[in-house]
Amino acid sequence: MLKEYAIADILALPSQYIPYYVGVFEETEDPEIEWPHRHSFFSLVWFTEGSGFYVIDFDEYEIKADRVFFVSPKQIHNWNYPENCKGYILIIDSILGEELNLNYTFPYIDISGKTKDLISKVFPDLIENFENKNEIALDIRYIHQLCERFADRHKIIFHAPHPHIINFRKLISENYEHPHHIDWYADKLHLSAEVLNSLCKEYTGTTAKQYVLDIKLTEAKRLLLYNQSNVSEIAFRLGFEDSSYFSRLFKKKTLLSPSDFLKKYRKQQ
Repeated sequence: MLKEYAIADILALPSQYIPYYVGVFEETEDPEIEWPHRHSFFSLVWFTEGSGFYVIDFDEYEIKADRVFFVSPKQIHNWNYPENCKGYILIIDSILGEELNLNYTFPYIDISGKTKDLISKVFPDLIENFENKNEIALDIRYIHQLCERFADRHKIIFHAPHPHIINFRKLISENYEHPHHIDWYADKLHLSAEVLNSLCKEYTGTTAKQYVLDIKLTEAKRLLLYNQSNVSEIAFRLGFEDSSYFSRLFKKKTLLSPSDFLKKYRKQQ
């Protein structure tokens, strides 16, 4: 079972509701947690210096200076970096995040110019207010607005998913064993296949069929790591009638065979 951590777990504090935390990345102590894992909160990490890899839902992204990473609640998360990384970390409880209308539709942005200058001034002030126990919800929203405006200027999609896309993803997750026929999903959503496909292209940048496959392959990665089933059983469980096709598709999307994926990501016992 993939471990899910709350903010209190990350900060090694007694179990309690903590709405947010902000700090200097290199001064925030790494907790003893399982890798990979899930968060029950939103997290924003801005690396001002460093290298390595940040892993979100098993996709690897390079850590580099002035790259801001975004991880939503429930996403699978891991990272690998040397001690030279510097920057800032901001984590927000899912309840507060929803109140602030936070929504991460891409894994990172590379900030520069005025946005970088503003954020570099806001973060130290944010940390000071946090340490003095002042209310910082508006400051949190401001940082996200700066990122949203930067993304908008640079034509990076940053908008809330359409309700039909939210329901589509939920339907996929609740019916992993169902084959990949888009007509079935469209019918359940009371849409035509054409409309569903059009919405997917607009809000996810991919076709409805590819969206289904991407979600199922992410689940396949989780099952490979945390389930005792073999590849054929996992393929059948996710609606693939041909395990060989599943393995070929898995390798095409991840550049690793299922067995090579296990070697790379399985926790060392």
